[in-house]
Amino acid sequence: MEDISVAQALADFAQRHSGVIIESTSATVVIYTGDLYNVVGSTPDPKINGVTWKQLLINNGIGTNANDHCYATSPLPTGSSSHPNFSVGGHMTPNSDGSVPTGGSCYLMPLCYWHNSTSNNGVPFPHSPDTMLQLSGYMQSDLAATFVARMPSAAPYTLVGAHDGNVFTADVAGPEVASSWVGQKDAATGGAFPEHYILFRQIREKGLINYVIEDARVPDPASK
Repeated sequence: MEDISVAQALADFAQRHSGVIIESTSATVVIYTGDLYNVVGSTPDPKINGVTWKQLLINNGIGTNANDHCYATSPLPTGSSSHPNFSVGGHMTPNSDGSVPTGGSCYLMPLCYWHNSTSNNGVPFPHSPDTMLQLSGYMQSDLAATFVARMPSAAPYTLVGAHDGNVFTADVAGPEVASSWVGQKDAATGGAFPEHYILFRQIREKGLINYVIEDARVPDPASK
């Protein structure tokens, strides 16, 4: 049975964005030298063996060297064993109140658990190095998997599923494929296709790429 927190995160996302146009997303490697603040309200990295914000950094060549560490250089913790480990991909903003407009941009950089904690909200972080990801189209409570699923690609449909504590994305040809997979053996997961998923359909119009939720099988909100 999948981690209920992941399934519920999919349910929350589907409830908020069902029936509306959802912006596409992007992750671009940039240099940013100014102080940054923790984003208030961002979802903690899912503790699962799938796409995580930390893995998104690594996939883009950030945090791959042996000496890579938590970027924040001040303030420094006392008695925290997590610093200076690269523990999570931390969502950062230049706004001191920790806000990010819906569909706006923020930054993702390596952080330790201590610097990523809510106790440091509103605290400016000088940092080194300065190479990080700029996330465009980010939304609060966006799992890394639902963010990655909305990055433009050649696939007309992208599915995000949760299974046995894992979350994953898969390109599919159409909604009938998702329906036929339910309860079937799937090579990507090594078992039955997940009970809970969101299927995104890509929309290309006037040079823009956006998404809608074509189908969703998620827990009932009343089950929280």
